[in-house]
Amino acid sequence: MLKEFIDFVDSVLPNVPQNTKDAAKYAIDQFEKDGECIRYLTLSPLRELSQGDVISNIPFYYINRDGYSNTFVADAMVISTSCHIDQRNKLVLAAVLPINGFIGNVEELKNNRIYNYMYIPTIGMEDKYICFDYMTSINKDLILENIKNGKIHRNASLNQIGYYLLIIKLTVNFMRKEDSGTLEERNNDFNYK
Repeated sequence: MLKEFIDFVDSVLPNVPQNTKDAAKYAIDQFEKDGECIRYLTLSPLRELSQGDVISNIPFYYINRDGYSNTFVADAMVISTSCHIDQRNKLVLAAVLPINGFIGNVEELKNNRIYNYMYIPTIGMEDKYICFDYMTSINKDLILENIKNGKIHRNASLNQIGYYLLIIKLTVNFMRKEDSGTLEERNNDFNYK
């Protein structure tokens, strides 16, 4: 999965130096050769709520095609940076959905080749995926209070590899280079006299 993802990132963000890409692939090959399984989650949640943590029972709201509000409750991944968790009063969360409800190419999803989804092939997450299409912001104190009283559970935290995967997925989804037509139009407006 990781080798395919590196190739995918290279195709979307082509400025990754070749030696960096080759070194990452070599490290992955070594893991696979040694029979080691790459873990993306810590053995238990981190001490403090952090970016990339997966929590339970979060309401999500969205407007459907007919203009009506819909809601659902799902697990969620904390998208807010850890320093924002400390300093701000709202948390940004992305929905964590069951993979058996995914409509599309599951192999592409599992290889992290679809921009707006993230898959973590680790026990506890292997039957779920993170969907950046469904995001919400909720008051931090409400989340922390509900964690303390047991209404929300902290299910998992990303380890360093998982954290890097999240950062890359967020970058690819939200910050990849725009198409040449849009860039040209932006440039033309900039050059307006």
